[in-house]
Amino acid sequence: MQKTVKILAVLLAAQLLLAAGVGLTGRSISAGNEPVSLLEFDGEKVNRITLEGPDDAKVTLEKEGGTWVLPDVADFPVNSDKVKQLFDRLKALRSGAPVATSRSARERFKVSDEVFERRITLSSGDETLARLYLGSSPGMRLIHARNEASDAIHAVKMAAYDVPMKAEDWEDKSILTLLKSDIAAIDVGGLRIQRSSAETVQDKATDESSPQPTWKAEGIDEGKALKVEAADKLAGLLAELRFERVLGQEAKEEYGLNDPVLTITLTQKGGAKLTYQLGKAKDKEEYTLKVSNRPEYFRLASYKAKPLIESASLENLTKKIAEKAKKGALSK
Repeated sequence: MQKTVKILAVLLAAQLLLAAGVGLTGRSISAGNEPVSLLEFDGEKVNRITLEGPDDAKVTLEKEGGTWVLPDVADFPVNSDKVKQLFDRLKALRSGAPVATSRSARERFKVSDEVFERRITLSSGDETLARLYLGSSPGMRLIHARNEASDAIHAVKMAAYDVPMKAEDWEDKSILTLLKSDIAAIDVGGLRIQRSSAETVQDKATDESSPQPTWKAEGIDEGKALKVEAADKLAGLLAELRFERVLGQEAKEEYGLNDPVLTITLTQKGGAKLTYQLGKAKDKEEYTLKVSNRPEYFRLASYKAKPLIESASLENLTKKIAEKAKKGALSK
């Protein structure tokens, strides 16, 4: 009996030791597979981002004096929010258990030096701080990724389209915008539209949601009056003007600016003047915008250009005065 008890005690002790060993091993494996950052970098030190894609596609972003620009587009300003968004996405990438680690798997998952969907290089001067390859997609919003410093290939939450490969996708489209409340006058088609000197306190506020300001017109035909709502709409379109893409700094006949379909001069409250010229290509709906304070020519989407042309027409900005109102005005 005592012998049996001893045997059972030994077996129990062995089971406890085995269970403890399995537990420790499990914790070790779990710790080894715990997700960590796939790409470590200090965004403040990065002053160049090189993005590469299939068919030799390449976009370079550089930081100059604290501002991100496109060196291949004459240092045109970059949308800084998009750069921040890219950094945030890269920092959020986590590496768990790799799907592959062999060098032969790199081309299969499109994360090799020669075959990739995206190659993202973060640099400080001539020093490469980090480089990431994005390749094939195993599923919705998932992509295979490899840190250049590692052989491990991971499936991460990201997509190739999160890293656009056209310079126009990185351009700061708000470069032409201004505060509507800063517009003092608009000259178009021989008509001068001015913000009324009898502005209310609300009109003077910079809050664009403030009540509609009062506009008056000079050079208006007899028997006609300004449509205040239409004038305010035109001011709003100019204030929120966003282009489609930068065409460069060279004038071209095809832009149609030798005979523009629209010319507007805008005067700001400080006295600065901006001249807008809009040209249309022959036989196609392509519009090119030139603004006097910028050296670039801009492609303006037709859904932006047409409402601007319509809103700036004298037919839209003015209305006939009713006969009674006209007589009343004359009697005064």
